[in-house]
Amino acid sequence: MESVLEFGAKMKKIAATMALLTPFAGSVAEESVQEYAGKVTDLMITKTGSVLVGVNQDDDNILLCQEGSWPLIFQSGSPVGQNWLDFLMLARNTNQKIRVGYVPDNSARCEVEYVAATAADGYGDGSDPIGGEGDKLIETGVYGNIAMIGSNGLTQASYTASGYYRDDVPAAAFDGHTWSGKVNEDAGEKINRGLWLLPVEQGMDAWIQVNFGQKAKISGMRITLNEKASQLGRGPRDVVVQVSNDGENFVDHESFRLSNIADQTGNFNSAVEAKYLRLQILNNFGDGKYIEIDELELYQKQG
Repeated sequence: MESVLEFGAKMKKIAATMALLTPFAGSVAEESVQEYAGKVTDLMITKTGSVLVGVNQDDDNILLCQEGSWPLIFQSGSPVGQNWLDFLMLARNTNQKIRVGYVPDNSARCEVEYVAATAADGYGDGSDPIGGEGDKLIETGVYGNIAMIGSNGLTQASYTASGYYRDDVPAAAFDGHTWSGKVNEDAGEKINRGLWLLPVEQGMDAWIQVNFGQKAKISGMRITLNEKASQLGRGPRDVVVQVSNDGENFVDHESFRLSNIADQTGNFNSAVEAKYLRLQILNNFGDGKYIEIDELELYQKQG
């Protein structure tokens, strides 16, 4: 079975192809096609091969279709149907804004004529559909996390650390889950136990980092643990945020003394632009066995 990471890599290539598709196809006149710009919320594939699409509608962006919950339709078996489906799945999984051309139908669902993404939608210049150099990155969850696996082209290889315990790999701290539950509504599957765990015996020169693959303007972070880990004193206490553009030479950006609570969010005193962000952990809250982070979220500078 194809892994989530393999799927995400394939979807990124598909999105790049889709950005180059000619919008108007078939015999429908251009002037009869309307365009929706927004986010995909639901996808359904019927046994006949029809793909039904639900989108986020509001007062300023209403589709001219009778069906409200699943207003858009196309056939997966059409020449471009599978590509459209793959593209819309990517957009839904990454909470990405897309554009859909459709033929208005006030008596039924609307037939899809094209799907597209432009630089204004956050797909860069088309050569990198998950955001180009200097572009705003896709935000996920309630607070706008840009570091979750599967978003912004991030894969398991994007996350590294000074070490880890058994299957509690660094990427598990970026999967949108804690050991006890889901903390990011846009998250996919939990990675193993949903946490990064480091044995103290491996040394207190501990760190975990993310490689965005492009410069990101980062202005804050959130660190989440499960309640049990917090009570055991496994959470980071004194930390240093470090940044780098080559992955080898890191400089200190800001230092913090965290609270011994399961969920805390804070802004940096000044935003920083870098390809790599590393959280260096100097100590924990007293547990002699492990340092633990269940979820690490990063936020980009607005404006």
